[in-house]
Amino acid sequence: MENLSVPAVDTTKYFNRDLSWLSFNRRVLEESLDPQLPLVEKIKFIAIHASNLDEFYRVRVSHLETLSKMGEFNEEENSSYHDILAAVRKEASHQTSYLRSILATTVIPGLEENNIVLYQDHREVHEEHLEFIYEYFNTQVASYLQPIWLTSDTTPFLEDRQLYLVWQVLQKNKPERLILLNLPTQHLPRFISLPKIGEKHYVIYLDDIVRLGGEKFLENYTVKGCYSVKLNRDAELNLDEYSGTIADQMKIRLAQRAFGAPSRFQYDAGMPKELVTQCVELFQIEREELTPTGRYQQMSDFFSFPIPANSMPSLAKWKPLKHQELASYKHYFKALNEKDFLLHFPYQSYDHVLIFFNQAVLDPYVTEIMATFYRVASDSHIVNALISASKNGKKVRAFVEVKARFDEANNLLWAEKMEKAGIEISYSLPDIKVHAKTALITRVKDGKTKTYGFYGTGNFNERTAGIYSDIGLLTANPVMNEELKDVFLYLYTGKQPAPFNHLLVSQFNIIERFKELIHNEIRIAKSGGEGKIIIKLNNLEDSEMIDALYEASNAGVKIDLIVRSICRLRPGVPGLSENITLTRVIGRYLEHSRVFIFNNEGDPKIFLGSSDWMERNLRSRVEVVFPVYDEACKAEIFSFINLQLAPYRKSSLIDQHLKSIPFEPETLCGDDAQEAFYQLMVKKK
Repeated sequence: MENLSVPAVDTTKYFNRDLSWLSFNRRVLEESLDPQLPLVEKIKFIAIHASNLDEFYRVRVSHLETLSKMGEFNEEENSSYHDILAAVRKEASHQTSYLRSILATTVIPGLEENNIVLYQDHREVHEEHLEFIYEYFNTQVASYLQPIWLTSDTTPFLEDRQLYLVWQVLQKNKPERLILLNLPTQHLPRFISLPKIGEKHYVIYLDDIVRLGGEKFLENYTVKGCYSVKLNRDAELNLDEYSGTIADQMKIRLAQRAFGAPSRFQYDAGMPKELVTQCVELFQIEREELTPTGRYQQMSDFFSFPIPANSMPSLAKWKPLKHQELASYKHYFKALNEKDFLLHFPYQSYDHVLIFFNQAVLDPYVTEIMATFYRVASDSHIVNALISASKNGKKVRAFVEVKARFDEANNLLWAEKMEKAGIEISYSLPDIKVHAKTALITRVKDGKTKTYGFYGTGNFNERTAGIYSDIGLLTANPVMNEELKDVFLYLYTGKQPAPFNHLLVSQFNIIERFKELIHNEIRIAKSGGEGKIIIKLNNLEDSEMIDALYEASNAGVKIDLIVRSICRLRPGVPGLSENITLTRVIGRYLEHSRVFIFNNEGDPKIFLGSSDWMERNLRSRVEVVFPVYDEACKAEIFSFINLQLAPYRKSSLIDQHLKSIPFEPETLCGDDAQEAFYQLMVKKK
């Protein structure tokens, strides 16, 4: 395995957030080298890595460019943003090159071993395929092409993430000319299957079909060169300059996202230097944004690579399990009257959440449903259930976050549908995103009012529930649900809630309560007891919370962290964090749950929730972190966390230099923590 470059890390207290995220994305890429992973799955990890990096350039690199141009200095990391940006670009560029190396040395040969040939150059296409290619070009492709003859007087606009070819053409006794030609991937598949030859399947990039077809149209010219290019643009949406409602502002700004400033210009590394210079001038690119890659751009398109049926093995699917005890109840409200239930997605079926909402729609005693939505599925059964409830005469309130990055348009669409159905819609709060994943159902029977709550670590989204590892709690706990009702009233009406005694809610008490819990463990450790904290997050970035963990470590509190991606805390540093370990878990599911465990002298306090420990989550969002009181549910959480912390082959420790350290082979208790948990759930059926 090639040793990927590790950015230089100095002796400051914190890792850089973007370099730490890149270390996570590097680990994702390394999954494509796992010899035990089927080739189909390796291809998926390559696509995931490329997609992640694309978004990283559109959001984070654009932000760093702004800070760098302003001459800003990062005091906590003792570094200028100019230097941080340079280090980030260097590592990201290295990962881009490494991905292409893996394609060339692992994926392409692996496909050929399975009788699948992906053409790597249009000049290598077999004669037998040319008729099919020309017909496909003439009937499917040509109508979408929009050639632009480039001159020094034109400034063509390159769309965000759109693929293009730049042609150099010559005509007798005339100077060289340039043509910019779009690749219509928004209308056509990137990979096209060609007729078999013998036992071999053949696949070609759309790029090469355009190259071959285009040369026919340019037969009166000599094609000197043809090179692929792609531009990433700043995808951040700034609403400050607009007036009107949040929803109206978002609609205006969404239409302008495609016009953001450039952040990365990818081009074929074989492009002559003179042509690169011309592109810089024609497309108004800054030299630092240039990223030489390969013949083809946008490797995220490998998500849709056509694998012939039954041509190669894939991972056995884990069928989502029923929660046997919950499913044994005909009515979920009756079940919740007796106890709390935890649901582990996607290990257990998301159908249980759909049933919870559907029963609320049909139950004649349910009077009101309230829910928050951060990322709505494109075909949301939950929202459709709420629409049905509203039409059935129930009061339905929904809070829709329309500033959820890259889901803004879809959320607006569903919000409008709900509003038309009579649902009372509340939109984003100014300057604050609502990231809580909660719902509350009110039921009135025989004059008695009772509430039933769903508290989650992940979105109400059926699609992501199949690929993100999350936890949900169903409960009729009256004091928790009363506090959740206060959260909803705050979102809907702006009414300030009473102090929270059970829920930890950002904007109100979340930072103070977390610090109280940490300081309690410090007190225990200093008095000779066992201070212990276990925290599982997607991202750990907030310096105030990191400093609180450093203080706890120095007081003798043992701290186990499980952090998926961004982590600015440096573990294992003598005198700073020597009692802190940092584990990263990678698997077929994206780790997404947030878990907080404080030992509390052997009487553990356990919380789950939507909030990472990032400045934005703790200070610029509304998040809900909720306690787990039921002892059986607590035992489930410990079963899950113990496997997450155990030495599995796919898990690793992160050291004080941001290096991923695999567990020693002799210590391993298995291959995959996620598979171990699934098998544990199977046994509990």
